[in-house]
Amino acid sequence: MSIALDFGTSTTFIANRDGVLPIGSGMAASMPSVVGYSDDGALVIGEEAQSAPLGQVVRSVKRAITQRRDFVDVAFPSGVRDVGVDDLIGHLLHEVVRRGAVRGQDLTAPGAVRLGCPAMWDGRQRRRLLDAAQRAGMALTMEGLVDEPVAAGIAWLAAHPSGTDAPLRMLVFDMGGGTLDIAVLDVRGPNHHEISVLAAVGVGEGGDALDESIADDLDFMLASEGLDVLAQPRAELLHEQLVDAARSAKVALSAEGVTEVPIVLPPAFGGIEIWYERDRIEAVFQRQMERAEHYVGAALRVARMTELVGRSAADIARLPIEALVADIDLVLLSGGMTQLPYVEQRLRWLFPDTTRIERAALPPDQAVALGLARAGNYGRINMYRPAFDVVLDWADGRGFRTVYEAFTPLVEAAQLAPGGGDLRFIRTGADLGLPREGAGRLRVVSYSDSKVRATLGGAKLDGFAVAFADQFEFSIYPNGRIRITDASGVHEGQIEDWHTIS
Repeated sequence: MSIALDFGTSTTFIANRDGVLPIGSGMAASMPSVVGYSDDGALVIGEEAQSAPLGQVVRSVKRAITQRRDFVDVAFPSGVRDVGVDDLIGHLLHEVVRRGAVRGQDLTAPGAVRLGCPAMWDGRQRRRLLDAAQRAGMALTMEGLVDEPVAAGIAWLAAHPSGTDAPLRMLVFDMGGGTLDIAVLDVRGPNHHEISVLAAVGVGEGGDALDESIADDLDFMLASEGLDVLAQPRAELLHEQLVDAARSAKVALSAEGVTEVPIVLPPAFGGIEIWYERDRIEAVFQRQMERAEHYVGAALRVARMTELVGRSAADIARLPIEALVADIDLVLLSGGMTQLPYVEQRLRWLFPDTTRIERAALPPDQAVALGLARAGNYGRINMYRPAFDVVLDWADGRGFRTVYEAFTPLVEAAQLAPGGGDLRFIRTGADLGLPREGAGRLRVVSYSDSKVRATLGGAKLDGFAVAFADQFEFSIYPNGRIRITDASGVHEGQIEDWHTIS
């Protein structure tokens, strides 16, 4: 039986086919994804870390991978020290393994675990998580990683067996503590068991970003009461306390029917009590949601590029958002941030009345864990970007460059802005620092059990001979097309089994 592990920015869940298993204190469903240090320097994890001194708590440690940070600052009594992110994540996952064992789940058995990760992560970020999981004792490979919005889509499909095999076009809006991931899924086949990921775009902006914005708003409100936080001793620590207060207010205002909550600040703030309203949090959240809507449009354009049916790339880039959202049958909300009513409200304004908007699961922060536990029922999950590296080597392997790294997005969201550039992944000889003469060969290193089937210039991509030249260029397009330019000319090819709609 597969065990699902959803290591989230704020909370961590494990699940099996029977549902989410309680791994928090007092039979809580989740464990806080928090690490920290006690005053004597001992590492503490989860609930115990939440009550560690504020400067010695590391929240949202997963977000450091998204931000490509290797270290975080911890304010020990002896002074501030840099602590390795990957070590902290490894310790946290080791505690999850221990708690899973208490619930009768062996997360160390070969092939036992499916682990979620943000769809926006590239191969290097995925390997960091994979390495930490392996250090925690999990026998996990890249095949065991599943994109979080895809897992959320599976959670909904598993809970809604279909009486028809009609195609279903879904958009998953997965906003958690550290990231926003948006995936466009095409679901087909008997009982909807064939999922093709047409697009996934993301940004490192989720609940933590909103907490900071609310904290800034609280700072403004305090200034109107005559308290300048920045002018106080230990201003950074006071700001962290405001962020904690902001996080609590956000959670409280996510509850149905709650329109106003009191924020009781610590004594350092002079005993000031602030009442914070839902209208105010929505005003603070507005710009972040506007950016999120931009990424919805970006994902829908990438999905059209993946298909490239009846329109050129330039036509797709110019399509209005009204035309793009009309393709979607169902919008699924996943992640703790989607419990804020404002998220659903904004998406209902964006999509037509014919598009259903539903929770991927109840509660939505459990959707990824529930979907990971069911992912084995979906034997074909076509990826929207290759699960293999393309390496160019020469001089009997003494020289090499990675031309394409597995899971790297083929189209960045920034490319979809006006004047943003070509809608493709591209690397040039100048980017790679290649020789200007001589010859090499392309090699394919797969991270999937499936055999890579890709051609270039009528030959296999793996082993293709390259003649170096100043104008070297390698491209992969969202529809699986490959093109290379070298000293011998222009060569076209295709990644086979790429998902297209006819």
